[in-house]
Amino acid sequence: MGGQVKSGEGTLVGNAGEHYVVAELLKRGVIAALTPRNSPAFDILATRDDRTVRVRVKTKSEQYNDWQWVVKKDGTLFRRLARHDDFTVLVNLTQQTRDLTFYILPTWKLNRWLVKDFDDWLKTPGKKGRRHDPANTKRNLTFPKFQGRLRRHLEAWDSLWR
Repeated sequence: MGGQVKSGEGTLVGNAGEHYVVAELLKRGVIAALTPRNSPAFDILATRDDRTVRVRVKTKSEQYNDWQWVVKKDGTLFRRLARHDDFTVLVNLTQQTRDLTFYILPTWKLNRWLVKDFDDWLKTPGKKGRRHDPANTKRNLTFPKFQGRLRRHLEAWDSLWR
């Protein structure tokens, strides 16, 4: 999987993550299906009993520390962000299936983390004391930095239904 994103295979990594999330949901007795390619807000619809949740999936390969997003033209990170029934699954895609890890958390919480992290980055001087560019559209969730906060969301599949 080395260098897949830079070699143009990032879509394959993302697709693999989405399929693994669907498989995990199905394995747990949840009716789950991928949305059509390039759906604007979420990747998977999942239903259990009488409740349906929207699931967004963000995948990174094991050799990278960051999950990455790009800010939309309207300044948001997530389209149609909702406080309820809107979740993101962060996937750490590994060579060995048994080593895959999934972090399941409400998208509003992830959005809050990313916004605060960017604001903190802007306040921190860059190289040679220069200010960071507020027009930068990339947002990163760096695993080593957020590992403590993510720990409680590791394999938290039941949080989708609470």
